[in-house]
Amino acid sequence: MKSYILLCLIGVQLYSCSQPSENPVAQTDPVSPRVNHVMLYVKDLDRSVGLYTTAFDFEVTNNVKEIIRVADDGSEQSIPVNMALLKFPGQNFVYEMAENTTLPDSISTTGAFQHVGIDVKDISAALDRALRAGFVMRDTIRTVKATGNIEAMNCFLTGPDGETVELMQMVAGEF
Repeated sequence: MKSYILLCLIGVQLYSCSQPSENPVAQTDPVSPRVNHVMLYVKDLDRSVGLYTTAFDFEVTNNVKEIIRVADDGSEQSIPVNMALLKFPGQNFVYEMAENTTLPDSISTTGAFQHVGIDVKDISAALDRALRAGFVMRDTIRTVKATGNIEAMNCFLTGPDGETVELMQMVAGEF
């Protein structure tokens, strides 16, 4: 659990260090609070990075091989890791993947999180591309509606470690 929290905090720190040094007052988007990353444990980082970059145009923005944990007394502990930070071009949201070859079967069959939603402009084309890349379709494309005049088409896919990805094409309203 401590490692998971540390990895999440490092993801936040890496994200904030990668932000442009523009005047924050001039930014139109609020800096806080907002979701900045989702972290997923995977059994084979290269396989998962290849799948996600092929299916969704993610770009690897950083490969992390070591984390230095600094104690209160200033001493440092090196922790070897195998992590990749991925982003969509022009976006700040980080999809963080960390290799953990000892994931219990209960995690690898359900994924290490509930799901991640990916907005697409053409859900049929995105689904076709994801299936060709190696995702498995869990259900067909359907229309969903929610309070606030939100309407979307969506479908769910399963990745190589059991993780769930939702493709969503907005029809009306905003998420």
